Amino acid sequence: TADGALEYVGRNDFQVKIRGFRIELGEIDATLTSHPDVDFAVTLGRELHTGSTMLVAYVRPVPGHTVDTTALSGYAAERLPTYMVPTSITVLDEIPLTPAGKLDRKALPEPELTTREFRAPAGPIEEMVAGIFAELLGVERVGADDDFFALGGNSLIATQIGRAHV
Repeated sequence: TADGALEYVGRNDFQVKIRGFRIELGEIDATLTSHPDVDFAVTLGRELHTGSTMLVAYVRPVPGHTVDTTALSGYAAERLPTYMVPTSITVLDEIPLTPAGKLDRKALPEPELTTREFRAPAGPIEEMVAGIFAELLGVERVGADDDFFALGGNSLIATQIGRAHV
């Protein structure tokens, strides 16, 4: 600063820490763009209301192609460690750019977390578990077949189940 004090403003690169692992987001982008249907990919670490970080990816298909996000996620899972596979992959028609022509990360849409076709919890135990998951993840409802991790959960959030709800 002008008076000679140092001000720490955080990282200025594209690394995030997820579940104790330092991840270079460009490695994920390179894996996604190695898929024949993907022309462009960018991965971000999005902080959840719980304080944990979730990996979200945005891809643009090769002209004339479509991207099946489930298949692309499987493709990434075959090539990357589990902790580096994005929780959410969003297909974009256009890449948002700044006036200088660079990727405008702030203009990327909020990721859509996938849920399976809703099947209501059956019985008191499933209802209790679904209620706890919904509360911890900050979602409106959790179905009996929904995946805790696909909804943004992680092992650190899971530890809160024992502390707060048992």
